[in-house]
Amino acid sequence: MEKAVVKFDIAGVERETGIGKDALRVWEKRYGFPVPERDEREERLYPEDQVDRLRLIKRLLDNGMRPVKVVGLSTPELNDLLNQTPESSSQPSAELLDYIVLIKGHQAAELRVALSRALLQQGLEEFLSKTITPLNQLVGESWMRGEIRVFEEHLYSEQITHVLRDAIAMIRKTGDTPRVLLTTLPGEEHSLGLLMAEAILSLYGAGCIMLGVQTPIQEIVLAAKAHQVDIVVLSFSAAIPAMQVKSGLKLAREALPKKVELWAGGAGVTRMRSPAEGIQLMGPLSDLSAEVLAWRET
Repeated sequence: MEKAVVKFDIAGVERETGIGKDALRVWEKRYGFPVPERDEREERLYPEDQVDRLRLIKRLLDNGMRPVKVVGLSTPELNDLLNQTPESSSQPSAELLDYIVLIKGHQAAELRVALSRALLQQGLEEFLSKTITPLNQLVGESWMRGEIRVFEEHLYSEQITHVLRDAIAMIRKTGDTPRVLLTTLPGEEHSLGLLMAEAILSLYGAGCIMLGVQTPIQEIVLAAKAHQVDIVVLSFSAAIPAMQVKSGLKLAREALPKKVELWAGGAGVTRMRSPAEGIQLMGPLSDLSAEVLAWRET
């Protein structure tokens, strides 16, 4: 039986690889790769082998290499470069690798039980910093290498979501301050980082209003006024192009009342050298707890 030929439109490639549509078009003209086919409407279609190659390119870019150095390379050349590039300063722990086995084995119930047990043993803050943060990175790296499929990454995210929502429900109180609105801008569909932020903020006594993902800026402004929030938190994953992060934050800051603080976090903001005035960039989750405590002292 012949293997089905899988082809992706440009939006699908962006979702699969984390490389923006504009970058794909520029690389096509500048470097001669990718080389999409065209459908009957002249829309770009990318074969699966090119998408796999783009995943390798994205990993090298995330490791600090420039497009001009890697986009035109063949798959073997990309793999050689990756083998020369240290992924991290240490190998994953046995516990983290056990989670990967459960994910790849499609054992959703067992994965949720294991995560819940770790949460009880470690406590919420340590669980987020020492288990979920490195596990997210490991899952992402495995996905980029093609060792974990998209549906398996979704299975993992779903189990984490259930575990964290249960934990948040146990500690949340009404009427706490600061009042914080959490969401993402249109185009950002990743919710796990947002949920992790809500967990830390709730643990440190903030009153959280979660809007979920992809909320238009004007709706964020209306929600901020309706809930009388002190802070709006926006999350950006690495899949969002740096210029889109920058412009989105600028527009949000201009639209929100000056008295409402704007905090931004996630892998997508680590590429920003300096924030615009009135925007607080967050690094690790511990930044959130420190900023909440500092907010109360002002």
